[in-house]
Amino acid sequence: MVKCDWVLEAAVVLAGPELEPLEDGAVGVAGGEIVYVGPREGWRRELEACRVVERPAGLLFPGLINGHTHAPMVLFRGMADDLPLKTWLEEHIFPAEARLTRELVALGTELACAEMIRSGTTSFVDMYLFEGAVAE
Repeated sequence: MVKCDWVLEAAVVLAGPELEPLEDGAVGVAGGEIVYVGPREGWRRELEACRVVERPAGLLFPGLINGHTHAPMVLFRGMADDLPLKTWLEEHIFPAEARLTRELVALGTELACAEMIRSGTTSFVDMYLFEGAVAE
């Protein structure tokens, strides 16, 4: 029997693109690795869990990856967003970006990360200003 750190139980588990959705499923994790994916009742025969998180109406799926972001631009959310792209960029965004500092980019990135985590995004690729601040 494997001692795991935690088991997450959910109404539906999506384990991967080649696998069918699993109703009343569970995922067990030990040492940062997934050690069990299967029926909710089945893990108890294979795992000794330290912590069980029950989400009887939940959906469990792999983390999302955002492959193209400008994360700090959350700071500009709602800024003249009803204008044509060229006008929006040239008259509003470019002047605002010219005033950005490393500290503002770091704060914008922190906000963007919190929003991404909340929506299931676990990693992202960013292409913006002050890359070091974004990476930190």
